[in-house]
Amino acid sequence: LYILISYSQAEAMPMPRCLLSLATAINFLASASGVPCFLAFVHKHSLLKRSSAARLRHRHAVAFIDNTKEIILQKDETTVSMTDLQDAEAYHDMVSSAVDFTNVSARNGIITAIRSVRDIDTNSRRQFLYNIPVAVPSNGSPPSISPPVELPTKMKARIPSPSGLKIVILVEESTPSGGTSEASESKRHAIEIWTDNGQRLSNRVVLQPEKHGLVCTDFAWFGGMSWSPDETALVYTAEAKKPKTASFFATPSLKTDTNPMIHGGQYTLGVGKNEDWGEKYETVALLSLFCLDVNTGKIDQIENVPGFFRKETLSTEGGYVLGQPMFSPCGTSVVYTGWDAGEGGGMPRRLGAIYCYQRPCKIYSSPVSELLQRLANPSADMEKGDASFVCITPNDRLARSPRFSKPSVGTAKLAYLCNSKGFDTHGGCMSLQTGEWDMTQGLVIDGSRKVVVDVVQLPGDREDGGKVAGMNFPGLFLNQLPTDCFSHDGKFITLTTEWGSVNKVVSISLNDGTISPINFDLLNSEGFSDSASQQLMCLTEDGGAIVTQSEANRPTLLGYIQPLLDVNRQNVSPSRVLANLPPISSSSFSSFKSDLKPGNGYTYRIMSTQPDHGDVKVPVGSVLLLPENAKGKLPLIVVPHGGPHTCMSTMFVPSYGYLCKYGRYAVLHVNFRGSTGFGQAALESLAGNAGWLDVLDVVAATRAVIDAGIADPDRVGICGGSHGGFLAGHCIGQHPDLFKVAAMRNPCTNIASMVTATDIPDWCYVETLGPGNYNFSDFRPPSKEELDVMWDKSPIAHLEHVTAPTLMALGMKDKRVPPSQGIEYYHALRAQSVPTKLLVYEDCDHAIDIVISEADFWINTKKWFDQHL
Repeated sequence: LYILISYSQAEAMPMPRCLLSLATAINFLASASGVPCFLAFVHKHSLLKRSSAARLRHRHAVAFIDNTKEIILQKDETTVSMTDLQDAEAYHDMVSSAVDFTNVSARNGIITAIRSVRDIDTNSRRQFLYNIPVAVPSNGSPPSISPPVELPTKMKARIPSPSGLKIVILVEESTPSGGTSEASESKRHAIEIWTDNGQRLSNRVVLQPEKHGLVCTDFAWFGGMSWSPDETALVYTAEAKKPKTASFFATPSLKTDTNPMIHGGQYTLGVGKNEDWGEKYETVALLSLFCLDVNTGKIDQIENVPGFFRKETLSTEGGYVLGQPMFSPCGTSVVYTGWDAGEGGGMPRRLGAIYCYQRPCKIYSSPVSELLQRLANPSADMEKGDASFVCITPNDRLARSPRFSKPSVGTAKLAYLCNSKGFDTHGGCMSLQTGEWDMTQGLVIDGSRKVVVDVVQLPGDREDGGKVAGMNFPGLFLNQLPTDCFSHDGKFITLTTEWGSVNKVVSISLNDGTISPINFDLLNSEGFSDSASQQLMCLTEDGGAIVTQSEANRPTLLGYIQPLLDVNRQNVSPSRVLANLPPISSSSFSSFKSDLKPGNGYTYRIMSTQPDHGDVKVPVGSVLLLPENAKGKLPLIVVPHGGPHTCMSTMFVPSYGYLCKYGRYAVLHVNFRGSTGFGQAALESLAGNAGWLDVLDVVAATRAVIDAGIADPDRVGICGGSHGGFLAGHCIGQHPDLFKVAAMRNPCTNIASMVTATDIPDWCYVETLGPGNYNFSDFRPPSKEELDVMWDKSPIAHLEHVTAPTLMALGMKDKRVPPSQGIEYYHALRAQSVPTKLLVYEDCDHAIDIVISEADFWINTKKWFDQHL
């Protein structure tokens, strides 16, 4: 097929984008039909007057496409690969289809949901607010959803009150500090109180630096903001006020200041420089709790908390980080989580916090009645203070995420997650515990603490719960309880837990601890899905629940399940879809015309492999993605996850869908032993065996796909980030005949050189030497013998066997796995003449999640596998 297209336009203008789209369409159709195609664009001289040389140059500006070869588009001096355009459009289509909810609440029959969308053009994420009715229209049609409203980037939180009549909005804004240049601007936060169903701005309080630093907006871990039961006050987490510092040569201030200037302290750790909490928490040192009266706008710090006496030390070292605050149902106390930041003896140096769920923490309660009265009546003379704080979980190493039920007959239930002895690994199984809260005394009743669901060592240790995707209940694997998790009668808790390779919504009886999976399928109102990943977002006034459902080949749906009248019967809960949101284009590169139809283009299945190696014989779970209508044995990309104590579920991830649907690769996610969701014993079996047990699990899962006749054994690649990159390095070094190509993202390649440079040195000890080999209460550098073991268990020890072409991607601001790890490995491969390529992202940290960098990495990854696999 030969096609010649001539076009005309003004001088020095690029080829019209519509022609590139036309070329893409023709090339795709011809290739799909197996027809050899040669396509040429010829630029005619335009009607504008210009020199003969210009006319000649434009008449001969030709763009060629030849699908019989790996050919290019060419115009004058510019060259662009046809596959580059196709890859960019395909990636654009996949990420535009993603539906990522960041906040969902239900008030007065209306669901408020915030959707986060990638914007490649501006290298940012946009936030859209949806208001979705729960009720079904009288004609039986799906509820009508009004167009979304884009939220301004300065809005950092939006939290409705319990009644839904008020909304608190946290705003981040820039304010000039007195200069005229942009450098003189600084950030500040303001709290806005909206009343009358959120229609009226009743109060706006600018948070002054004299009170505290910025509010902690990390509501997934440290942060939190909670309404009082009577909706007159808020409690929130913010940075403690930092010491004031100045140069030795600064002129001393003559005015009296309760927080005096420390001369020469700008560069001192704990004074002018924060001792932070590592990756993603570079600005977090010490967090304190503050109360705000929404009517008077008065703010003050809660002082009767652990570590407050340190206020006079003029240092951010030691102390406690306080977060996850909740008002008690009586409104007279605040219950919160306190992390040891050095004061409690369990953290002599602050370690990385993100994805590290074993950092010592306890639950505390502080009375605040007197404080609230002072804020409500600022002119009144009240000298009496509140009573001292109480530690609710004094004997537990890990306790977090306090939640309250509605009060009944003078008491309410307090629920929280706990692991009394704790664990050394970064993730682990949690127990669910409760206590009775005395509404009169404002404290937990002595002797009322109860273990509702204990830690589970192996799936099948408990007889209840049934099976999900063929697996018995493995224990509770979650990081926080839902904010709204109690049933209306206070007899059940509903939550989401990792259950093997799926996320499952379960109901737990607080009477006897019975676990009941809530079975539903938003695509089949009377059936249930055993393989979809589902999540509880919130409960509704009628006792129902707002949930999401996602599958590896289907973006997230928002739905409603009817009230659970009998949660102990493992029946199907009727459900229906509330919102099946369409794509939002992520860039101007392509007008969205995707052929991505949910459920089409590729399929998935959950697989299980029984390994022969290792002491804990729990099946290795995996999720296999397969392109539709594929013929013959497929090229396979194996993807071990990072962590290592996390899990890859069956949820929709656009980057892997992109590799499968458009790359026509089979993609295998391996949940090796050490993953969450498979029991505590299986998780802890990896500690001390990294680089061996997890490697053999990945190999076993890979060979199972090959033995099933799905994958071509000569076309197997591996792709992973962090610990997944660690495993990619091990696999191409230990099994070079199996893994022929690799793509690694911020990989750990030499633990011996990483241990003193990372924010998680404990990982280096625990995963190589085993549990108990890192002393959390007495920091010390590694010994020579320990460094030997760490090197032996690193990918660098197998470097001489590597022949696989390797793509390396590094975030240069990574505090978790220093970039030097990947740079060392990259240069070592080049020295061995192994084909390799290095991607450097100067502004990225460990995740490489800045929008344009993320896109660049995944398109480069696909092209790397296209070239070498």
